[in-house]
Amino acid sequence: MHRSSHVFNSLRQSVRTLEWQSQRSACAVAGPSRTANLATIPEGTATSKTEPPKPAREPLTSSYAPQSSSEFAEQGQKPLPFLSAPLGVSKQPSSKKLTWTEKRERQFDNDLRLERRKAIVKEATRGYFHDVHAMRSHGGKTWIAPSTLIRQDRALYFPAISGTCLSETKAKRNTADFLPGKVSIVAILTSQVSEAHVKSFYEQAHSMYRDDPNYQLVQINLQENVLKAALVSLFQSSLRKQVPEALQSTYLFTTQDLTVEKEAIALHNKHVGYVYLVGSDGKIRWAGGGYAEHREQQGLVACTGVLLSRMAEGKA
Repeated sequence: MHRSSHVFNSLRQSVRTLEWQSQRSACAVAGPSRTANLATIPEGTATSKTEPPKPAREPLTSSYAPQSSSEFAEQGQKPLPFLSAPLGVSKQPSSKKLTWTEKRERQFDNDLRLERRKAIVKEATRGYFHDVHAMRSHGGKTWIAPSTLIRQDRALYFPAISGTCLSETKAKRNTADFLPGKVSIVAILTSQVSEAHVKSFYEQAHSMYRDDPNYQLVQINLQENVLKAALVSLFQSSLRKQVPEALQSTYLFTTQDLTVEKEAIALHNKHVGYVYLVGSDGKIRWAGGGYAEHREQQGLVACTGVLLSRMAEGKA
């Protein structure tokens, strides 16, 4: 019994060895024969088994070129959400200088200290090229502007930003002084790319309402880098030629530290331009960023018209 099982195992092992050797020899023969056959075929003759040509790689679209969210979705990127929360600060801003007592109270205010610390830590832990890499996703855009106004009882205030006017007088102005009392489209820009962003939003609305006495366009050129700010100030005269004289008094240059305010008004990327619709009470009623889509342009036109009509009727 033991001898028969031993013979059976030996035969099974021999069969496995033969099968493995036959498979190996078949693979060895198939390679050279296929190469030899292909070598003997005349050039230009169709073969029975040809591989389809690989599709050419599409050129990468620049992150700085205007694209709609649907085009980014076709590239496999997640669709952007709508603006989900009001932007701004809770306290009404003021341009008045703080007294010594008020400064001390602010310095020892735990809530303000924690808020500033969080903002500083968040800024410090971001990589140097974080904003550049973020431009690859939807061109730096992080939300879709709403088609309706933010409710007045939920809206928050636009923060106080002071700067120098582009006009010849180079007067010092603060948004807390000239935003209340008018319906304002406020554009924050930092570069030529961000300038194209904000223009894509406000051009249509500005062309429609620029003659309304209750309307104004405010442009804020924010330069946090000291060297870049110095360069921009040197070219103010050439920039003055590009900006219409009627808009120079509301065009501000500022180097103000907005570490805390950035989070409040969602200034997420220094390469992106942002636009805010501010009511006559100084509250942000609508906001958008990046390149404007058609629906966002129409939304800003409609919302600006609603605020202006309400103001004319004495309701806002």
